[in-house]
Amino acid sequence: MAVDTGSGEIIVHRGGGFVDGARAYKIVIDGIVSGKISKKGTLRLKVPAGGHEVVARVDWCGSPPVRLSLKPGEVVELGVVNGYGLWKIALGAMFILPAIYMFTIGANRYLKLGLIG
Repeated sequence: MAVDTGSGEIIVHRGGGFVDGARAYKIVIDGIVSGKISKKGTLRLKVPAGGHEVVARVDWCGSPPVRLSLKPGEVVELGVVNGYGLWKIALGAMFILPAIYMFTIGANRYLKLGLIG
């Protein structure tokens, strides 16, 4: 079997958790939705070697971008979680200012995406 040396792989893991449990997160690589990941899921994406920007999105919210530079044959693992958690969302629901921040200015910090290991 021939090995493709011009590409790498990005593996994204998503844990459990109550918040967003019924919604899939979109994984966006270089501005293109490359796949979706559900609760407790793993998504494997083959990408060309070189520089990439990866973002996780759900509705209008997302994560700060993660910039990667993959070498041919390299495998990079990322993890994605809800960045606010249940207690912050409950606090936002109780008080208008935290809610306004979370879903406007802080919308691109709603999810956390980062390297594993």
